[in-house]
Amino acid sequence: MIKLLDKYNRVSLLVTVTVTIITGIIYYFTISYILTGQVDKDLVVEENEIFDYVKLNYKLPQVFKSEDLNIQFFPIGQDTVQRVFKNVQYNNKREHDIESGRSLISSVLVRTQRYRIVITESKVETEDLIRVIFAITIIIAFALLTALLLINRKLMRNLWRPFYQMLQEIKGFNLADRSKITKPDTEIEEFYDLNTEVTAMSERVQQDYQLLKNFVENASHELMTPLAVINTKLDTLVQDHAISDYQGQILSDVYATVGKLKQLNKSMLILARIENKLIPEYEIVDLQAELLQKVEDFKELAAPKNIFITAQTSIVTISASRDLLSILLSNLILNAIRHNREGGMVAVTLTSNSLKVCNTGSLEPLDSDQIFQRFYKSPESEGTGLGLTLIKEICDGHGFDLAYSFEENLHCFSIVF
Repeated sequence: MIKLLDKYNRVSLLVTVTVTIITGIIYYFTISYILTGQVDKDLVVEENEIFDYVKLNYKLPQVFKSEDLNIQFFPIGQDTVQRVFKNVQYNNKREHDIESGRSLISSVLVRTQRYRIVITESKVETEDLIRVIFAITIIIAFALLTALLLINRKLMRNLWRPFYQMLQEIKGFNLADRSKITKPDTEIEEFYDLNTEVTAMSERVQQDYQLLKNFVENASHELMTPLAVINTKLDTLVQDHAISDYQGQILSDVYATVGKLKQLNKSMLILARIENKLIPEYEIVDLQAELLQKVEDFKELAAPKNIFITAQTSIVTISASRDLLSILLSNLILNAIRHNREGGMVAVTLTSNSLKVCNTGSLEPLDSDQIFQRFYKSPESEGTGLGLTLIKEICDGHGFDLAYSFEENLHCFSIVF
């Protein structure tokens, strides 16, 4: 990614340099054309002087040669010579060098003899003058370009300062702490409108967030009371010896469903809090101790299916929410037990920077694109379908990397801290 000002400066520099180069080329040829025209005028003056001399004296003037001017006469037939200007290279005998020049070729009639006139003027000084003018122009253009870019850079920084101030306010905006966006002062109408709209939008978002937060908390709280009442009534009915076996089975199913509903309500509340960034305070947690305690707690749950749990751990401490970390470990081990086979195994490995939980079970790998989706579960599963979703959300909230793999007929979930 590239910053706005850098992008603008690059485009501005490219356009300015391109325009300067094109303008410089046009300027060079324009100056060259003007100075060449001046040389042509000098040649015409010399030609007119020759015509005037022949007209008065009926003879050619004495051949004149100087450092910068050379006049030559060549007798020809009676045919006229086409008058033309042309660039030439000629031998400057005084300088003993080949120089560039500008020639005027014409003709004059002296009595009965026609002569071809070749008037050549050196362009060395003209070309030197062009180079000097062009060099001075380039230096001035470069100085102006540099000054323009520096001034423009500073001006644009000051001009866009309200935008970057608002951007910092937006980056620091947090719904959880009810912070408000401070509107930067600006005289630019567009930035003022932007700041006003962003401030108003943030206030609306905070209001909506607070309403949503209250609804989730109230709904979860209100659900807990009737669920607790239902649970109590079911306990009473189950203990009643007057009910038949058939009725007892129905009550047992209802009891299990209510328990699942309570777990679903609890999971949804935790998910809502995580998604709304209401994560409890971080603290230094002894991950090894927490993990070993969870392994011991779940051995009793694994016993009916004869599932063997092993744990290889290292001393590891991390900064995390203790409550959410406890839920994470519980869900990982519980998921490995629930989706295991009779007489299977669960292998837990903790290293300095990762946690890996592997279990036997289905001989087919799971759909890695679906398993972390809400309410995704296998047909034979009795869970809520939120266990792995909770694990994923807790990992994301703490900045952990979670991955699933199928290795040697083992389903493995790996977390990298």
